[in-house]
Amino acid sequence: MDSVNNTYEISIIDRLAVINLKENAFSILSDPFESDTFIESLDKIQYDPHIKSVLFLNKPGCFGEEVYDEFIKKMMISFDESERFDIPDFCDKSLRLKEMNILIRFVKYLVQFKKICFTLLSGGIVTPFFGASMALDIRYATPDMYFSLAHIKYGLHPSGGLPYFLVRQLGYNKAMELLLQDKISAKKALELGLVNRIIKSDNPVNEIVKEVQNLTSIRSCTLRCTKQLAAFTRDTLDDYFMYESSLLNL
Repeated sequence: MDSVNNTYEISIIDRLAVINLKENAFSILSDPFESDTFIESLDKIQYDPHIKSVLFLNKPGCFGEEVYDEFIKKMMISFDESERFDIPDFCDKSLRLKEMNILIRFVKYLVQFKKICFTLLSGGIVTPFFGASMALDIRYATPDMYFSLAHIKYGLHPSGGLPYFLVRQLGYNKAMELLLQDKISAKKALELGLVNRIIKSDNPVNEIVKEVQNLTSIRSCTLRCTKQLAAFTRDTLDDYFMYESSLLNL
């Protein structure tokens, strides 16, 4: 099942599928064809009886502020050019609509994914992918990782279901405090329980692969039922995204 393209690489280690996102991940959020291809690849993993779990990796920078800035500038009118400062102004609303719809679809897909999903986060993780990472089951981080609420800079809303996940994990007051900050360090994320562990090894991927294999050494039926029952608390995610869409006139 191993496969490689410009954006991501999939490899199988025993019964673990490793998905390594290599380049600007916003290409998946703006291109319906690439998004569909990625979902099809994940479907093959989801329904493969020999695979027990998934590990998402990212090259530092592919979820970061630089690629986010480049993406946002393709569809937004700058503050200098816009006469309206109270709401974001889009020069390409169709691109914004594509991004939002693909992101919502992807987050909902991850929540409903049948296999246990892990991630090792590296570098800056901007708002849309911060939200998407919260849809995964267990999160690890390298010491250089930080969550960047970069949407604030552009007057955008926190996307990727981020308010939904943070309020359920931390409570309303703490979630609101975090949503108004610009960055959350790996250390702070660990203190808050937003990541399970910071990996300081010289070879963090090897360490995480061993840990994931150890955690998922139990029977597949137990893994599947455990995830389904634990994920029941996320059954209102559809309602959240419907409200988000109505609020933003999407």
